[in-house]
Amino acid sequence: MSGPSLLLVSLVYLALLFVVAALGDRGRFRLSPAMQARAYGLTLAVYCSSWTFYGAVGSAAREFWRFLPIYLGPMLLLLFAPVILQRLIDVGRQRGVTSIADMIATRFGRSAGLAALISLIALIASLPYLALQLRAVAMSIDALSGGGQRPDWWMDSALPVAAILAIFAIGFGTREVDAREHHRGLMLAVALESLVKLLAFVLIGLWAATRLFGIPSVEWSGTLDFGLPDGFFAHTVLSFVALFCLPRQFQVAVVECTDSQHFRSARWGLLGYLAIITVLVLPITMLGAVVLPAGVRPDLWMLALPLQSGDSLLALLVYLGGFSAATGMVIVASIALATMVSNHLVVPTMLRLGWFDEGRDLAPAVLWIRRGSILLLAVGAFVFHRLSGAGQGLASIGLLAFAAVAQFAPLILAGLFWRGVSARGAIMGLVGGFAVWCYTLLLPAMAPDLWVDHGPFGIDGLRPRSLLGLSGWEHVSHGSFVSLSANIILLVLGSLRWRPSIHERLHAAAFLGRVERQSGSGTEDMRGRVTVADLRLVSSRILGERQADRLFAEFVAEHGALGEDAIASRPLLQFVERQLAGAIGASSARRVLTTALRGRGLELEEVVSLLDETSQALRFSRELLEATLDNISQGISVVDAEMRLVAWNRRYLELFDYPEGMVYVGRPVADLIRYNAERGECGPGEVDGHVQRRIGHMRQGHPHVFERVRADGRVIEMRGQPMPGGGFATTFADVTDYKRSEEALIESKQYLEDRVEQRTRDLREALDAQQVAKREAERANESKSRFLAAASHDLVQPMNAARLFVSALSTHRFEQAEVEQLVQRIHTSLHNAEELLDGLLEVSRLDSGALRPEPSVFRADEFCDALQTTFAAVAEERGLALRVHCPSLNLHADRVLLRRIVQNLLSNGLRYTRKGGVMLAVRRRGGQAAIQVWDTGPGIPRDQATRIFEEFQRLDPPSPWGEQGLGLGLSICERMARLLGLSLRFQSRPGRGSMFEVCVPLSNEAAASSAAPAPLGEAAQRALHVLCIDDDPGNLEGMTALLGRWGASVDTAISLDEALSRVRARVPDLLLVDYRLGIAEDGFAVIDLLAAEIGRRPTCALVTAENRPELARRARELGVPVLHKPVRPAGLRALVEAAAAQRQRRSRGEVKSDTNPS
Repeated sequence: MSGPSLLLVSLVYLALLFVVAALGDRGRFRLSPAMQARAYGLTLAVYCSSWTFYGAVGSAAREFWRFLPIYLGPMLLLLFAPVILQRLIDVGRQRGVTSIADMIATRFGRSAGLAALISLIALIASLPYLALQLRAVAMSIDALSGGGQRPDWWMDSALPVAAILAIFAIGFGTREVDAREHHRGLMLAVALESLVKLLAFVLIGLWAATRLFGIPSVEWSGTLDFGLPDGFFAHTVLSFVALFCLPRQFQVAVVECTDSQHFRSARWGLLGYLAIITVLVLPITMLGAVVLPAGVRPDLWMLALPLQSGDSLLALLVYLGGFSAATGMVIVASIALATMVSNHLVVPTMLRLGWFDEGRDLAPAVLWIRRGSILLLAVGAFVFHRLSGAGQGLASIGLLAFAAVAQFAPLILAGLFWRGVSARGAIMGLVGGFAVWCYTLLLPAMAPDLWVDHGPFGIDGLRPRSLLGLSGWEHVSHGSFVSLSANIILLVLGSLRWRPSIHERLHAAAFLGRVERQSGSGTEDMRGRVTVADLRLVSSRILGERQADRLFAEFVAEHGALGEDAIASRPLLQFVERQLAGAIGASSARRVLTTALRGRGLELEEVVSLLDETSQALRFSRELLEATLDNISQGISVVDAEMRLVAWNRRYLELFDYPEGMVYVGRPVADLIRYNAERGECGPGEVDGHVQRRIGHMRQGHPHVFERVRADGRVIEMRGQPMPGGGFATTFADVTDYKRSEEALIESKQYLEDRVEQRTRDLREALDAQQVAKREAERANESKSRFLAAASHDLVQPMNAARLFVSALSTHRFEQAEVEQLVQRIHTSLHNAEELLDGLLEVSRLDSGALRPEPSVFRADEFCDALQTTFAAVAEERGLALRVHCPSLNLHADRVLLRRIVQNLLSNGLRYTRKGGVMLAVRRRGGQAAIQVWDTGPGIPRDQATRIFEEFQRLDPPSPWGEQGLGLGLSICERMARLLGLSLRFQSRPGRGSMFEVCVPLSNEAAASSAAPAPLGEAAQRALHVLCIDDDPGNLEGMTALLGRWGASVDTAISLDEALSRVRARVPDLLLVDYRLGIAEDGFAVIDLLAAEIGRRPTCALVTAENRPELARRARELGVPVLHKPVRPAGLRALVEAAAAQRQRRSRGEVKSDTNPS
C-alpha cells in the first residue's frame, strides 16, 4: 500500500473520530452510569501509546523481559496503591484543578512560581514523547508503503500527521476557556481509539499464537535473551509513578473525571487491559524471532509479521491500532500541555508585562494562546523527531520522558502524605531533580559526544552516565536514581529549613484527607510560633477582610505598629479573642484560640478549615432552606411570640400581592391581616373583627384549618400551627385546582351512579330478553324436533316402501343382466339415501340433546362377536382379514351407542382398506378397556388430521371398493363419544394404516348374556302367517312383496277395524304394526287390542320412522321389538325367523305361555 493511500485511510479514521467527538459534544450519546464508568476506564488506556504498542515488542526482541516494567508498574499501582489516584481525583474534583501543574501548585498554597516550573518541565519532558508518537506513525507508514531512506522533512509522513492531530486537538480541546470544562466528545473519541488499539493487538497476538503452535520451542528459545534485563526495577518504578505524573494521564484520570466513583470500577478495567496486552506481547515476540530476518527493526515486528505472511488486511488493522495509540496520546497531551502553558506561563507573563488592559475580556485571548500552544507543540515534536537519532528505539525515548515526569512524584506523594512539606522545599527539589535529569539523561540523548566519555574538565566522576562514580548502571536507571535522589533530598532539606506558611497549611488540609492528631504532650506553648499575619488571616476568615483590617488598625492605634512577621503578643491574642467572641461566641472563640494556637489538639490550618467548613455549612444550610422555601408551592409566614413577622417565602408574597416594602422582618402581622381584610380577602364582616380573631388564634396557639374563597374565584387553604417557644407558622395553599377536581369527581361520581343504574336497567332488560329468546329457542327446538320427526316419518314412508320393493326384486332371478344391474343400482342409491337420512337425523338428535345414554353392563367378547358376525361377510367378499382380539371383560356403557361408534369405525376401515385387513382389539388399560380398530388402509395425511371429525368431510383417496361415504360417520362417532363421556383418539401413518381407539370404563358387575337364537332355515319360514298394519298402502305392498318372496303368507290392514276382522279370520304368527296409523290409538295400543282379541300376544314388532328415546324406552318396557324405517331386510328377516321358531316351539308344546321372543 502506498504512502498516500495510508494517509487517506488515516484521514478517514480521523474523520470517524471527529464525528464521534462532535456527536458526543452535542449530547447525542446518552450513556448510563455503568457505561460512563466503562468509557472512563477506556480513556485511562491512553497510557498505552505507540511506545507500548510497537516498542513493547521491540524491547522484548532485544531483551525478552525488558518490556514488562512498562505494564508491571501501573498494574502494581492499580492493585496495591489505588488510594493515590483516588485521592488525586477527589481533591481535583473538589478544587476544580485544570492540570497537574494546577494540582501541585494548589497543594503548596497556589504557588504561581511552582506552577510555572512544573509546566516548563512537563513541556520539555513531553516533547520527546510527542516526537516518539510521530516517529512511530512515520515508521509504520514507511513499513507498509515500502519506504526505505529517510525522506526530506517536507516529504516526511510525520508532518501531515502532526498537522492533522493539531487541528483535531484545537477543534475539540479549545472550545471553552474554562479548562475545568469536560471534553465529553473528545473523551468518547479517545475511548473508541482505546478499543481499536486493543482489538488490533488482540488480533495480531492471537494470530501469532496460532502460528507459533506449529514451531518447536527450540527454534525461538535460542534466539531470545530470557535473562532479567538491567534496570528492571528502576523501569518498573518509573512506570509506577508515570500513571499519575504524565500530563495526559492526569488529564483523563483527574480533570476529565465526571464522577469520582467511576475510578473504583475503571481501575479493574485498565488492569485487565494492560494484562491482555502483556500476555499477547509474548507470542508476537517469539514468532518474530523465528520467522523474521535479522535486518528487520524490532520496533516494526508488529507490522512485519503480517506483511511477510501476505496478510495485508491484518497489517492495515495493526497500523490503525498503532495510529490510534499515537493519536490518542498526542491529542490529550497537547490539550493538557496547552492548558498549562497558557494558564501558568504565557498569561501570567503577559499580565505582569501589562499587555492586557484592565477590565478587558481575556477569554478570546486565552483560547488563541492555547491554540497557538498546540500548534507550537506539534512543530516542536516534529522538529525533535527530525533532529533526534533515527536509530534510537521507541522504548528509550519513552523512558526518557518517564524519568522527566517522575520528578513530580516526590512532590505529589509528599503533598498527599506529609504535612510538613513546604513550597520552598518543593521548588528546590524539583529544580535540583530536573537539572540532574537534564545532565544525566537529556544531554547524552541530544549530544552524545559531549562529556559522555570523560566528563567536564576530564573528571570521570562527573560523566553524565556515571555521576558520583556510579558506573556500570543501565543509563536510565542511573539517571532516574540520581535525579530522584537529588529531588527528594532537596525537598526534605528545604521543607525542614522553611516550614510551610499558614496559607500553605490551609490548602494542604484537603490533600491530607482526615487530619491526624498532633503527636507530643500537647503542653507546648505555640504562641511563640504564631505571627501577626497568622492572626490576621484567621480573623479575616471569620470576620471578613474589611472588619479584620479595621480591628487591627484600632489595635495599632492603641499599641503601636505591628510587623506582619512579628510574633503575636499576648495583648494581641486577647484582643483577637474578644473580637472573635462577638462573632462566634465567647466559648467558641476561647476554644478556637487556645486549642488551635496553643496546641490543644488542633493545628491552626485545621481550625481555620473547620471554621471555613462550619461557616460554609451554615451558609449552605441557610441558602438551602431559603431555596427550599422559595421553591415550594405553598406560601409560608412565621411570626414570633410578639406577633411580628420573622420569615416568609416568595409564594406568600405572590398569593397576597403585597405592595413592595410592606413585608419586612419585624412587621406586626396584624398590619398584614388588616390589609387583607380591607381588600375583602378575609370574607364578610368587620375588619377589626377579622384581625382580632386571627391574632387571638395565634396568641392562644390554637391549630386551625379553614378555606377562603377569594374574589377572583381562587380558593386558599390556611393551616396554622403553633411553634415551640412561642410564635405561629401558617401555610397558605392555593387549592383551587383541588376543589375543581373535587367538584369534577362529585359530578363524575353522580354521572357514574346514573350510568350504573342505566346499565343495570339495560342488563335487566337484556336478561329478560335473553330469557324470552331462550324460551323461544326451546320452543323452536321442540318445533324442530317435531318437524324432524314428522319430516322423517313422511320421508321414510315412501323410502321404506321403495326399499321393500327393491329387496323383493333382488331375490328374483332376471333373464336380462341389465335389469338385474339396474335393480342393484337402485338398491345402492336407496342405501345411500338411507344412510344420509339416518346420519342427518342422528346429528340432529345428538346436537339437540334428545338422545340420552342408558348405560348397562355387558360382556366385551359378546359385543365384539356380534360385530364380527355383522361385518364378516363384507370382509370375506373383499378378501380382507377381519380379526378380533377380545378378552373376557365387563364393560359399562350405553351398548347401543357404543355399538354405533365401533360399527362406524369398522365400516370405515373396511371401506378404505384395499389389502391386508382390519382388526378389532380390546386391551385392558387400568380401570378402562381400550377398544381399538386397526386397518392397513392408506392412512390419514397430517394436514387433514384436524378435519376428519367435521361434518361432510371425505378424505382422499376414495374407497377402492367404489363406496362413497357421506362424511358424517366420524362426526357422529365423536358426538356419541362426547355424549358418553368417552375419549376418542386416533393414530395414523400415511401409507401404513390407521388406528382409532375409544376407552370404555370396566365394571365388576356380572353381565347378562345377550346371545341371539340360532337362525332357522327357509323351510321353517314357510306357511308363516304375517299381518301387516300400516296406513300407507305403498308400505303394505312392499312388505307383502318381500315377505312373499320369503315364502310367508301376508295379510294387510290399513285400519284397526280391518285388522280386527283379519285377526278374527285367521290368527297371525307375526304382527308388524306401524306406530302412527292416523287414528287415536298408536301402534302399542293396536298391539294390545289385537292381543286381547286373540287371547294372547303373538310375535310382534313396532315399525316406525321415529327415533325418540322415550319411544325406544317404552318399547323395551313392553318387550316389543322396534324396526326403524326404512326397514332393513336383514332386520326383518331376523324377526321372521324368530317368529317361525316361536311357532315351532308352540307346535311342539314347548311354550307354556305366549310371550314375545325379544
